Amino acid sequence: MNGLGGARVVLLDDEVNEAIPVVKAFSKVGVPVVFFDGKESDLPKNNKKLRGVRLAILDMNLGVTGPDKTIASTLVQTFGKIISPDNGPYGILIWTNHPELKDEVAKYIYEHPTLPKPVFIVMLKKAAFKKQGGGGGPQQFSIGKLSNELLKILAENSPLECMQVWEGTCFRAATNVTNAIAELSGSTATNLDEWRRAWREEALKLLLVISKANAEEHHTRENCIPSIFLALNPLHSDRMDVLVEELTEDLSGHVDQIMAATGGTAVERKAKVNTMLHLAGDQLESFNPGNLYIFGKRKTADFMPTLKDALQDCLQGKEAQQKALMKPVRLCGLEVTPACDHAQDKMRVSRIIAGFIVPWEHKDAVKRNAGFLKPIGPLYFPGKQKIVKAGAYLVVLNSRYLITAKPSRVNELHAAARVRPSLLADVQSWASYQSARQGVMMLS
Repeated sequence: MNGLGGARVVLLDDEVNEAIPVVKAFSKVGVPVVFFDGKESDLPKNNKKLRGVRLAILDMNLGVTGPDKTIASTLVQTFGKIISPDNGPYGILIWTNHPELKDEVAKYIYEHPTLPKPVFIVMLKKAAFKKQGGGGGPQQFSIGKLSNELLKILAENSPLECMQVWEGTCFRAATNVTNAIAELSGSTATNLDEWRRAWREEALKLLLVISKANAEEHHTRENCIPSIFLALNPLHSDRMDVLVEELTEDLSGHVDQIMAATGGTAVERKAKVNTMLHLAGDQLESFNPGNLYIFGKRKTADFMPTLKDALQDCLQGKEAQQKALMKPVRLCGLEVTPACDHAQDKMRVSRIIAGFIVPWEHKDAVKRNAGFLKPIGPLYFPGKQKIVKAGAYLVVLNSRYLITAKPSRVNELHAAARVRPSLLADVQSWASYQSARQGVMMLS
């Protein structure tokens, strides 16, 4: 069932006998289903609500009698105790013969304070997907018929199916990495007990080597597990690259819809995607390469230039335009000391490129063709440190201010974000060129 292979499906039905054939039918096509009968004692705890559910199959009536509003409200309240507020995009399939109940459910979901809004709600008759068992046996659920219906629905919701197929491929890629590493034990054991013992010992040794390779001189008990996962991430990315061609073939039917979506998307959305690509929000308390420091109007570090100095020769436009920029702009600094010096604990001084961050709506006040400036953005800052308001920003680095400071002094600062390796390498290359460029005499 294309589009649901990597998805989580929730089935909510108070009739177990009605639910089991549906679960079995999905299992036959490799789609996992989580089943709830609606009983309060069996629902997940508040901090264990499900995330990543992409399809919810809901029985309209959970054994409640009364008017339509009561039936619909009970269903939505129960469903709200299963799905996490940050579940992400999903669709709903409602088993009912009454269109008016579907409208009531849609209304209550939209008004619910925590339920994420579904990208589609469809109504189907459960009886339409039952077929007589062979030899006059009990009725069976026709997963083939439901699959065809779901494919039609998903085809109308290309973004959801594309992301679901990608999610499934992520799982396949992770499984491929786990399997490949697990097969490296090379045991020559003669029985199962001996093989299991040898496999466990060799796997532990390999995980230790992987962890040490990532953390290098900073390897500790505290960062042992994170170092393993960070080392596995590139392997996962490599396996994903191998599977891209299959993704392209599976989703070829959606290309026309995607290509027809002309026009740009909102700046803030693009900024958030750029931030996911190029900024990390973990380990900000540690002194790491790529740490990005943002300073308030009054609080700064004595080794940093003033904001006025960092802005010198950087602005353009009318005086009023430049003046409007001065209130929201903030001084920043990016730690660009080579990552190997950090990892091997060989730092003597910290190297920081100073610059400033500008709200995206003021970006035109900054010179964009000056070689000594490196504009990066839009990037999204959530405003957690209260130094800047949440929103999209342009980060501008100024190669005229390559600063050296004692690592202990820089370590006292708290980073607002950490620039990921690919962007950091690009900045380091640009800064190296700027610091080494030569003037050339040329007659014209």
